[in-house]
Parts: sequence; C-alpha cells; structure tokens
Amino acid sequence: MEQYHLLIFICNTVMVLGVTSLGYHLAPRLMAGMDEAEAAKAGVRTTRGLLPLVVALYMFFNCLGYFEGRTVYLLGVSGLVLVDLALQLLMRRKRLNMDSEDGE
Repeated sequence: MEQYHLLIFICNTVMVLGVTSLGYHLAPRLMAGMDEAEAAKAGVRTTRGLLPLVVALYMFFNCLGYFEGRTVYLLGVSGLVLVDLALQLLMRRKRLNMDSEDGE
C-alpha cells in the first residue's frame, strides 16, 4: 500500500480543494431561503470563515499521513472528504426540493 501514498496524497489534495470551492459557492445558496437577510449574510460569512480552518485540518492530516507513511491517516482523510462532499450535495438536494415545493 505504501506505493500508493503519493497518489492518495495528490487525490486528497485535489478533493479538498474541490470540496472547499463547492462549499464556498454553495453557502449563499443554502442560506438564501432564510427569512432574515442579515442572518443569512452572517451564516454565509461564518461558513466561509470556517473553510480555511477545515482545509488546514484536512491538509494537516493529509501531510502527516504522507510524510509519516501512515496509510490509515491518508485513507481517513479520503473518507472524511468524501463524507463532507456527500453531505454538501445532500444539503443542496434538500434545498432544491424545498424550493421546488415552495414554488408549486
């Protein structure tokens, strides 16, 4: 499994960047349906403000797994990023369904 450390590390890095950009762009859309505009803006600012922290944690454990040769850390980061991506897409789908139900 050690021969795949670099490949997993690169894939994790690309996935982290993708999940972060998706979260950055989805935050306003997810908060758009809130009744109070100021609360929605604050939610978007908070979400976007926490994204660097999330990226730092993902990349810390990704780098730790790669440079220490710990396959478990690399696969753990892969799993967390995939769960994060799935939850973001699930929230987006629920939001779209709520919007379509309100429009009818």
